[in-house]
Amino acid sequence: MTSEPAPERRRFLDRFTDPIAERAREKLGQAEDRVRASIQAEIDAVGASVRARAVEVRPSAIAFGVAALLTFFGAALFVTAAVLGLAYALEPWLAALLVGAALVLVASGFAAWGRRHLPRTPRVVVRVTEPTHPAGEQVHPWAD
Repeated sequence: MTSEPAPERRRFLDRFTDPIAERAREKLGQAEDRVRASIQAEIDAVGASVRARAVEVRPSAIAFGVAALLTFFGAALFVTAAVLGLAYALEPWLAALLVGAALVLVASGFAAWGRRHLPRTPRVVVRVTEPTHPAGEQVHPWAD
C-alpha cells in the first residue's frame, strides 16, 4: 500500500521541482517556436520559389496551350478536307465513314505501340499463408 507524502513534504519538494518544471516548459516552448518558425520559413521559401518559377514558365505554358489548340483545329480541318475530297468520288456518308475508320485504325496502332513500349512492372506474387495466432503453435488449454 502506497501512501502519498505528507503535505509539508510535498510543499518542500515543490519548492525545488516547480522552478525546474517551469524552466523545462519554457525551453520546450522555445524549441517548439523555433521548429515552427523554421518550418514556416521553409514553406514560405518553397512557395516563393514556385511562384517565381510559375511566372517564368507562364508565357511558355500559354504558347504550348495555344499551339495544342491550333494543332487540334488543323487536324480537324485535314479530316474535313479528306472527307470532302472523298465525297467527290463516293457518297458523303461513305467518305466520312472511311475517313473515320482510317482514323480509328491509326489511333489503335498508336495505342498498341504505346502499350508495347510501357516499362515492365515487376510481377507481384501473392502468397496465401495460413493465419497464425500471435501465440504461435500453442494449444488452447481447454481444447480437446
